[in-house]
Amino acid sequence: MPVAQTYAQFVDPRVLGGDLIRDLQPIYPNQEEAAPSTVKVGQSGLIFLSFPTDARRGAMADAGVGLLGDGPGAIFLNPGLLGYVHGREAFFSHVEWIADTKHSTAGVIWQFPNLPGSFAIGGITHDSGTINGTSINSDPTSLGFNETGEFSTTDYALSGGWGFQITDRFAVGAMVRFAHQDLGTASGASGAASLNAVAVDLGTYFNTGFRNMVIAMSVRNFSEEKEFLRERFELPRAFRLGTVIDVVSMWGNTPVPHHFDFIAEIDSPIDFDERILLGAEYRFKRPDQSIGFALRGGYKVNHDTEDFSMGGGISFKTESETGVRVDYAFKHFNGAFFDPVQMVTAAVSF
Repeated sequence: MPVAQTYAQFVDPRVLGGDLIRDLQPIYPNQEEAAPSTVKVGQSGLIFLSFPTDARRGAMADAGVGLLGDGPGAIFLNPGLLGYVHGREAFFSHVEWIADTKHSTAGVIWQFPNLPGSFAIGGITHDSGTINGTSINSDPTSLGFNETGEFSTTDYALSGGWGFQITDRFAVGAMVRFAHQDLGTASGASGAASLNAVAVDLGTYFNTGFRNMVIAMSVRNFSEEKEFLRERFELPRAFRLGTVIDVVSMWGNTPVPHHFDFIAEIDSPIDFDERILLGAEYRFKRPDQSIGFALRGGYKVNHDTEDFSMGGGISFKTESETGVRVDYAFKHFNGAFFDPVQMVTAAVSF
């Protein structure tokens, strides 16, 4: 064997015994990738923890790590936002998610007298519906599987945390989350195929002081590595860095009653390449009126199935800061894979 080929066995995995075992040039055009893919997929478990949690951000391509004014973002996206919640709020969100599944979130935020910041608790539930169970059948004359009957899964998470202001323009926060998943009876598992995990979210919020421009970041679902059926994985950890630009203030005007925010963020999940999230929100509310409304839109760059989203909201708040808010979102997916979904969030300030 030539020396060059012998050495190539150690630097080129396509060479074995002097012969190419894989040619990078496809035999059939467009039927084989020209190089191994670097997309990071299938590397996390309890994936329901990464699904959208509220309609406001859902309408803006899930952007909003630095958006103030509601509870869901503070509990599930950036606990640093809790430092700027100065009242009490309870909320509930629901979405008929992809593949005929259902996803819901709820939470409460409140303050204790003589203690800085705000405290919060939240919950997530995911309903995967009824699934047809199968097991492998090694008989070559069979279909290759046996039907084991229908089963359903149990997926939920509970969160609790605290966020507070360090200065009038900077805040930090943290959330601790307990997550549980039960996949019913799985082949190869001893007993029920259930798993528990504890994760931590960390977040910061910083108003630069330059015409209300905000920089915020968060790390979500940071946890130890888990193991299930001999497979090791992490929870869907994700890093988010974003900015909120107050367009009206940037033009030198006072953002009342018209308020327009442009949001740009980098989302770095553990199980996919980095994505860019772009969103915009227009709000209108006169100081002397109790009713306000909002229009929103967004787009995801480098997402495999989802692209644009849109929505709106209406709010009613009295001078005593009590009121209600309803938000709606429409999220569009690649029609070859999933149908569009709709989200609704309702919140009460008290």
